[in-house]
Amino acid sequence: MARQAGPVLQDPGANWVFVVGREEVLAHLDDARLDRARAVPDRDLEVHQQLFAPKAAHDIAAAFRPTAAALIDRFAAAGGGDAVAAVTTPMAGALFDIVARLRLLPAEHLAGRSGHVFLEACRNLFKHAGWHLFELARHPDLCELLRGQPELIRGFVEEVLRLEPMVQGCQRFTTQPTTVGGVELPPGMVVMLCIAAVQRDGSDAMSTDDLVIGVRAHRHWSLGAGSMRCRGGHIVRQVLRVLVEEWVDRAGHLGLVPGFRPVAGFPNTESSLWLPELPLVTRA
Repeated sequence: MARQAGPVLQDPGANWVFVVGREEVLAHLDDARLDRARAVPDRDLEVHQQLFAPKAAHDIAAAFRPTAAALIDRFAAAGGGDAVAAVTTPMAGALFDIVARLRLLPAEHLAGRSGHVFLEACRNLFKHAGWHLFELARHPDLCELLRGQPELIRGFVEEVLRLEPMVQGCQRFTTQPTTVGGVELPPGMVVMLCIAAVQRDGSDAMSTDDLVIGVRAHRHWSLGAGSMRCRGGHIVRQVLRVLVEEWVDRAGHLGLVPGFRPVAGFPNTESSLWLPELPLVTRA
C-alpha cells in the first residue's frame, strides 16, 4: 500500500518523509547533499582504522569461534531453550571483550564514546543474529544443505541481511532545499530511506519475501553504500558466518517450539526489528 501511494510519503504535520521507491532510495543513499547523524565524530575515525580493517575482521572471527562453539554446545546439550537469552545475547559482550583483548581500539577510546558505540553495535548485531537462527530452526533441510555445502553459508548470511536488515531504513537530513522523488523538501527535514522495502519490492526474481540461496548472492544495501557504508561491515559478515557454521554443526537438530510465531512489538520497532525470544527444542 505504501508503494502505491507514491515513492515519497510525507506527514503534513511532521518534519519526516519516508522514501519507499527503489530508484529514489538508491539515488539518495549516498547523496552528498543529505547529511546523516554520525555515531562517532569524523575526527575520531583515524583511531578506528585498525578495528575496521579486513584483517581485523578475520582476527575477531577467529577469536570469536571458540566462544560461539561453547555457547551453542551448552545450549544444545540442554535440549534447547531461548536462543536469544542463552546464545545470541551473551555473544555481544563476548565480542566486545575480544576487541579489547586484541587491542583494536586504544584503551582511552574503548572506555569512552567509541567503546559505548561499539558495544551498542555488538548488541544490535546479535539481536539481528536471531533471524539467522530462526531461519535455520524452521528449515531443517536448510541446515542439512549448509552443513553439506558450507560454501553456501556466505550467501545465506547475505540473504538474511537482505530480508531482515539490521535497520529498516537509513536516516538522512536535508541541509538545503532538496527534491526527492519529485517532492520539494525544505532544510531541516528527516528523510527515511526505507531500504527494507526496496529489498523486498519484487522488482526482480530475488527482491522477494523468499529466502533464496544456491545462486549468486543478490546485492542488498543493509550495510549502506559508498561513503555511507557501515564501516564495521567486514566484522558483521565474518562473525555471522562463524555463528552459522558453528550452529549447523552443533545445533542443527534444534527446531522451533510448536506454535511459535515471531512477533515484533510496535511502535518500538520503528527503525529496527528483532526477535525478543526464540524458543527452540529438539526436533521430534
